[in-house]
Amino acid sequence: MDNRIIRLFLSASMVALLSSAPCHAEDANINEPPVLDPNIVRLGLKDADIDDENFEVGVFGGFMSVEHFGTFPVYGARGAWHLSEDLFFEINVGATSVDKTPEEERNANVNFFTEDERDMLYYNLSLGFNLLPGEVFLTKNSAFNSSFYVIAGGGTVEFLGEKEFAVNIGAGLRLILTDQFALHVGFQDIITDQPVVLNPNAEDGSAHNMQYTFSGTYFF
Repeated sequence: MDNRIIRLFLSASMVALLSSAPCHAEDANINEPPVLDPNIVRLGLKDADIDDENFEVGVFGGFMSVEHFGTFPVYGARGAWHLSEDLFFEINVGATSVDKTPEEERNANVNFFTEDERDMLYYNLSLGFNLLPGEVFLTKNSAFNSSFYVIAGGGTVEFLGEKEFAVNIGAGLRLILTDQFALHVGFQDIITDQPVVLNPNAEDGSAHNMQYTFSGTYFF
């Protein structure tokens, strides 16, 4: 009789224990923190401003090697319209003045041209293409966006009392200092026909006037 009572008591205890186990498990899960916290802290990030300036204007100065005469200071103005990140149109207007030719230097009484005729004025329109965008590090802690570009186009040259068509090719390095200001180091070869007045007996050929400039520009 006692054994039956003991067995009944143990059976009831087991049933009570099994029925209460899930409740304890659920209570434990409720008290434990979740693996992923839904309360995400948003960082105070600022979106970068995207520049949309398409036009660029500026001035330049440097030197031009004028065929048959020598190397002289050159100055002028430039403007550009950027169609995209890669393509742009550029217009240049420049001027320089030359001295006497070597033959004039050898003969003091010889003057082939007047002072006004020794002034060269040119203007051209070119298509440019940005080839190598990158960065230039001026110091260990400062870097500026840059791009190497090439240009080609045509225009007009007024020189030695004549006005004629000219082809120009060139290249340059653009250094972006701020959102609106840039520096350029550039080269252009302005190609015209050989001046007939300098050598009437010469066969047709080209005269190469090579220009090396430094310029500052403004984007708007």
